[in-house]
Amino acid sequence: MTARLIGTEVFCDGPDDQTDCPSSAAVRAGFGSVTARQVRADGRRDGWARRRRAGRLADLCPSCAAAS
Repeated sequence: MTARLIGTEVFCDGPDDQTDCPSSAAVRAGFGSVTARQVRADGRRDGWARRRRAGRLADLCPSCAAAS
């Protein structure tokens, strides 16, 4: 049997550093998206945001992006 990487999940980092995403949101899987960069691009098309937080980048679902 051979294992193959079929994709990467990008999940929401929550509205702030101390709070998890209340929806446990993740970018919907896309057939052609395999790398984290491709999945994040899919998320941006669906309203996700990427913000700098505490020296790192945070992926935020539309609900958490609006709340922050």
